[in-house]
Amino acid sequence: MLRRTRHVLHAVLICWAPVVGCAPEQDAADPPVAEAYGRTLYWSDLRQVVPVDAAPADSAALARSFVDNWLREQVLLASAERNLPEVRMDVEARIDDYRNSLIIFAYEQAVVEQKLDTVVTEAQLQQHYEGNRKDFALREDILRARWFKVAQHDPRQLRQVERWFTKAGADDLHELELWLAGQGIPINDPGPAWSTREQFAVQVPPTADMPSSALPPGRRMVLPDSTGAYFVEVLELRTAGAEPPLTLVAEDIRSIVLNQRKVKLIAQMRDDLYRQALANGDIHAH
Repeated sequence: MLRRTRHVLHAVLICWAPVVGCAPEQDAADPPVAEAYGRTLYWSDLRQVVPVDAAPADSAALARSFVDNWLREQVLLASAERNLPEVRMDVEARIDDYRNSLIIFAYEQAVVEQKLDTVVTEAQLQQHYEGNRKDFALREDILRARWFKVAQHDPRQLRQVERWFTKAGADDLHELELWLAGQGIPINDPGPAWSTREQFAVQVPPTADMPSSALPPGRRMVLPDSTGAYFVEVLELRTAGAEPPLTLVAEDIRSIVLNQRKVKLIAQMRDDLYRQALANGDIHAH
């Protein structure tokens, strides 16, 4: 396929020979395809846009179209540069600035990857948290709640489960756990994880008995619905404006600490390079 495409492109080169001409010195493996105002389009450029598996006729048509479009673009570009020289200078200045920014950014990223200390200890997390508590004030309520649902239509059985649950004595809870295990009903325990009210409402829909604005910590609630009842124990609640638990914002704090280190590292690197250049006499101001 590649050989066939090369033959097709070679035929295109022959067709364009009157336009291009032959340079006294050129790479035989990469001949010019077209020239315009001092710029040259080479066969290697053309090869990038012609599919290897294209039919010969399609390859030739694609090659001709690409060369023609390139020439037209060069004519337009040359006219713009002649008639708007100040625009050209401005564009070239922007390109230089962009190139310099890319090179500097790549260098700084390489320095960061090599030298940045990415270990943030629990003590450092705690220290940052203690010094910036107000920055982490909650925007909405969060809670930890343990719950289970009993899909039971027997009122007497539901009342018995409710008695075990609300009394919450050691014997009552033991009986409740045994009964739930026998029924295959899991207890949803969040562990250390927190939920917003909206997230918790997906699991336990608010009812008239438990509006979304009333979830007092430590309270055990029985929330009947059409298929049984939800049994909810609110373990912890923190309202909007309060300080969140450290575990909830630990990753945010870690990112902040690392970014601060990164900024400091880059600033130090820039200062060190500048002082070294001054000491070496590589730079000076007139």
